[in-house]
Amino acid sequence: MLVFGQASKISGKVYDGKGSPIPFATIKIKGKTTATTADNNGSFIINAEPTDVLIVTSIGYDKQEITLEGKNSVILTMSQNKQLEEVVVTAQGIRRRPRELGYSVAKVSNEDLRVGRSPQLAQSLSGKVSGLAVYNVNNSVDPQVKITLRGYRSISGNNDALVVIDGLPMPPGSSTMLNILNPNDIESVSILKGGQAATLYGSAGVNGALVITTKKGGKGKLQVTYSNSTNVEEISFLPDFQDKYGSGSHYAASFGSAGWKPDYLDRMKDNWRSYENQQYGDAYDGSIRPAGRVLEDGSVLELPYSPIDNIRRKIWDRGYNMNNQVSFSGGSDLTTFFMSLENNIMKGVVPGDQSKRTGVRMAAKTEMGRLSAGFNAAYVQANYDRTTFDFYNEMINQAAHIPLDEMRDWKNNKFASPNAYYNDYFTNPYHRLDNDRQKYQDNNVTGNIELNYKVSSWLNLYNKLGVMSNNRTRKNTVGKFLYSSWAKNSAYVPEPWDQDDGEGITRTLSDLLGSTYDASTKETVINNEFQAQFNKDFGDFGIKGLVGYSTYERKTKFIEIGSNSVVVPDIYNVGNRQGALVGGENNTNYRKYGYYVDATAGWKDMVFLHGSFRYDYSSLFYKADRPTDLYAYPSAGMDASVILTELLPVLKSNILGYAKLRAGYNTNGNDNINNDTPYPLDLIYSNAPGFPYNSVVGITRGDVLPDPNLKPETINSFEVGGEFQFLNNRISLDATYYTANSKNSILTVKVPNSTAYNNLRLNVGETKNWGYELDLKLQAIRAVNFDWDLNFRYSFNDNEVIKLYPGVDEFSYGGYAYASSNVAVGQAFPFVKAVSYIRDPATNKIVVSKANGYPATNGPLKNLGRAIPKHILGAGTRVRYKDLTLTANFEYRGGNVMYSDLGRQMTFTGSGGWTEQREPFVVPNSVYDDGTGKYVENTDVKVAEAEYSYWVDRYRLIAENFTVPAWFIKLRDINVTYNFSPKLVAKTGFLSGASLGLFGRNLITIVDSENQFTDPEYSFTTGNGLGINNTLQTPPVRQYGFNLNITFK
Repeated sequence: MLVFGQASKISGKVYDGKGSPIPFATIKIKGKTTATTADNNGSFIINAEPTDVLIVTSIGYDKQEITLEGKNSVILTMSQNKQLEEVVVTAQGIRRRPRELGYSVAKVSNEDLRVGRSPQLAQSLSGKVSGLAVYNVNNSVDPQVKITLRGYRSISGNNDALVVIDGLPMPPGSSTMLNILNPNDIESVSILKGGQAATLYGSAGVNGALVITTKKGGKGKLQVTYSNSTNVEEISFLPDFQDKYGSGSHYAASFGSAGWKPDYLDRMKDNWRSYENQQYGDAYDGSIRPAGRVLEDGSVLELPYSPIDNIRRKIWDRGYNMNNQVSFSGGSDLTTFFMSLENNIMKGVVPGDQSKRTGVRMAAKTEMGRLSAGFNAAYVQANYDRTTFDFYNEMINQAAHIPLDEMRDWKNNKFASPNAYYNDYFTNPYHRLDNDRQKYQDNNVTGNIELNYKVSSWLNLYNKLGVMSNNRTRKNTVGKFLYSSWAKNSAYVPEPWDQDDGEGITRTLSDLLGSTYDASTKETVINNEFQAQFNKDFGDFGIKGLVGYSTYERKTKFIEIGSNSVVVPDIYNVGNRQGALVGGENNTNYRKYGYYVDATAGWKDMVFLHGSFRYDYSSLFYKADRPTDLYAYPSAGMDASVILTELLPVLKSNILGYAKLRAGYNTNGNDNINNDTPYPLDLIYSNAPGFPYNSVVGITRGDVLPDPNLKPETINSFEVGGEFQFLNNRISLDATYYTANSKNSILTVKVPNSTAYNNLRLNVGETKNWGYELDLKLQAIRAVNFDWDLNFRYSFNDNEVIKLYPGVDEFSYGGYAYASSNVAVGQAFPFVKAVSYIRDPATNKIVVSKANGYPATNGPLKNLGRAIPKHILGAGTRVRYKDLTLTANFEYRGGNVMYSDLGRQMTFTGSGGWTEQREPFVVPNSVYDDGTGKYVENTDVKVAEAEYSYWVDRYRLIAENFTVPAWFIKLRDINVTYNFSPKLVAKTGFLSGASLGLFGRNLITIVDSENQFTDPEYSFTTGNGLGINNTLQTPPVRQYGFNLNITFK
């Protein structure tokens, strides 16, 4: 029973308008001196009487008062102060309130980025933003990624999102910068999804932009924070292997003395060989058999002919990653500073692969009357040690009874030595791992200096100079090994297993001569932005914006020198060589300058009209004799937003609290042609093959003739959307529809040899791109000690090629002759085109031969599906109980296919689980010609040799077999964190905050049942030709570990 007039404990929770807790808010009792402070989760307890009025204040929010009215628990929602309302960083670092924007912008906070504690920023973004897709080339200690926003716009140009770090645009293909950037240093990332948001970046921003803002410190006393994240990683899944049959090939039918036998079991037994990596021998039976040939000392490796449990997993290491960081921040009313020191050590799952990253970042800003000045500087040294050897390919193609994990010590284990390794065709992969290495070091410096002078209350003059310099030194080495005479000429298979196998190990006929290459790459970017910024109110009207001038320069220099043969083993110096040195040099210089203006006009803070314009001059298209309109090009955009619930207050209710409509149109010039074409208007001359030869020089002219009227392509974008909040901001919805159409795409097309060139570069292509995005956030539960939030993100994207060059309807981005990533008129791009089955048009069933049951291998190359996802769905949840918080994020991608060359390789060697059917069988869903030209269902014609020829000579050659749905579902990241209570922390006397957490990344991965190969997220390139992967991508991994954060007083 509550007794009035008697004080009791009142518990409560403080939230902002979006439902996020407000930490450390101040709670006072009106008219009294009693007060308390909320903890870092916004929770508080205060002694108060039932009739008291609580006053809640927090920096950046309007003061809130609430009468208890006998309640013993309260939930308070604070409104953001309009003058200090949340802002997002848009193009050129312009800060705008979300209500002012007429286009879609997403903001990812540091807290969201750090859920999975990934040391790479790109991985932290996956699944957290609608319309954003991160593609991984590999899973190595230096992962290369491709990031796109809203799919592909350009046929042959760059489709990657621009990366901007503290106002400095990074060069195309910024994987290096994303890998060395410390995620702990990031304050937030603004995702500008379309050309509308990036007009002020000119052509660099046509694919949207990731605008990264690093920490700058804040007012207050010195704060020192230490953080540690440590995790292990292990293989999450491997291809489907068969472990029923061992070593063997097609010997009996081709040249074996036994000759062809009618019983397939007899043929399989005759196919067995001790030295084969192909696995088309007889079934495992547990007998003791030799592996390889007799050594020079007369010994031979004898093994049980039985599969070894989990042998394919044992060959991989368990990797780990450890990140340590110390940061310092603080400041006064006029000056702020930030500094961080970081060390990140990674060991990969590929034995011997490792990396180390060490960095320091400093930032400071000070105000001196009308003048303010600031700087931001970072230095990072990253060292990598990786194999250049296709370790994955050889590992997956070894028989299951070979104890590969015992072959690591090739120096001391005589059976693991290259002279004695069992395989006649491949040397010991561990020997290759140790001897085929690539070691490189990145020394990266980024920084900027900014000055701002306040001319008047409404006008500022601002200048920012930014620099990025990356120097990479690389050394590639291949070890020298001279095989013994015995290995070359005398090694034999012991009786009774020898079957006309000859003597000597086939692979030893060519010694490993070794090689050494030294390379240096230097890349420098200098960018300067001068702006006159204005912000003026005229009664109910206001206008803000800027006028600017931009200069951008990027230089690269690459030098390589090496030798393909070394003299003394293990000395990797280009002077230790046989024969001539080989090498080359490549230099590029790109410069762009432009003028731009940006302005936003507002009426009563509820109707906004925004426009921007930029005019660029690009060196890519400049020649002294060309007219200006061929190398100078405009970008322009206009958008508007209306706050409907404030313009029409009648719409506002207890159900609908906020409604905003927005729309925008934009046109961009785009000079982002292929990165390997820095001089598109010039004929390129290079050394002819085999030259220079001694003192004879040979120069060859390039085979691409540029059109003298070549100019940048144009991309026109449109989007319309709305933002809605319901039930006191408990539910929020953001919906967008967009289009992006490209004209005058720059293509390189085939021309007749009579022109004296093979190709012509010109403006011809045209595409259209469209899609929609939905973002839904739910505050499911709000209570003093318990919160539950949910969020969902869905994006749909499609595109189509409208036209190419007359007479050219299709071309390939790359791949293989039997499977490639292509572009074709009337189709979505890119798509996977692969050799397919010949099928009965009436039933779509596979046509086989009536004579032997085999399908034809000369089937058509067909479009088997788009290569990039049509659907991306993200889902996240955050659950807090008192000081314990659980956060998790899922991602689904689908609507596309992939071709895996790994499947083709595993079919050749017979290691794939799908090849386990070795007894004669009828090809499923097949028909054959009954001799009258009519197809009849095949129920009785079995394949002639299922134990080998069907798989190697038929099935393997039909790439459709390895082209599968590429959808997946992943638990991207999960984190459970305990925040120690302020009272407990205060007892230490030297801490102001502490937390301990457990986290995981990609702990769950679900793929289509047809995908027996690898992670569909992987691709063999960061270029446009997605949809194909191979053994150069290591298997997918899962990571799990712990993190510790401590803040000192």
